[in-house]
Amino acid sequence: MKRSIGLVIVLLMYSMTTFAQTVQIGALVSGQVVKVYVKPQQIVHKGQKLLEIDSEAYHARLAQLQAQLAQEELKLTDAKIELEKQKDLYDRTVTAKRKLEKAQLAYDLQEQKVKAASAAVKAHQAWQKYYHIVAPVKGRIIKIFAPQGSTVYLENTPLMSLERR
Repeated sequence: MKRSIGLVIVLLMYSMTTFAQTVQIGALVSGQVVKVYVKPQQIVHKGQKLLEIDSEAYHARLAQLQAQLAQEELKLTDAKIELEKQKDLYDRTVTAKRKLEKAQLAYDLQEQKVKAASAAVKAHQAWQKYYHIVAPVKGRIIKIFAPQGSTVYLENTPLMSLERR
């Protein structure tokens, strides 16, 4: 009788064992891994920094987009000045309505270019968070596939695997 109770307890313990879920962690951007903040077998918490990918090209492109936005805003200011001038001339019956309409159209078109340039800046800024890889869940680092200095080329290339806790 004692022997069968021991067997039941062992079987019960075995059936209660849970299998760990492995999470593959990848990147949505390309670049060189400049810093790895964790080591294999280390316990990590959700949101903890795991590694960082070089974001120099990202920042250069952002500066370029911001400069384009500034140019479009300056052109909008100029179009507004021209529109105001044409309104004044039209009100004084010095110029034809067509010149006023042309100035209004130029202003409206430039306003849309500013909106497009602003949207391009915001869309690019949305990618900033992908250069800092964080733990999606609490767990233990099993393996690091991309050590410091390695280059990530493809979207979702495995960087490390984590055993969910």
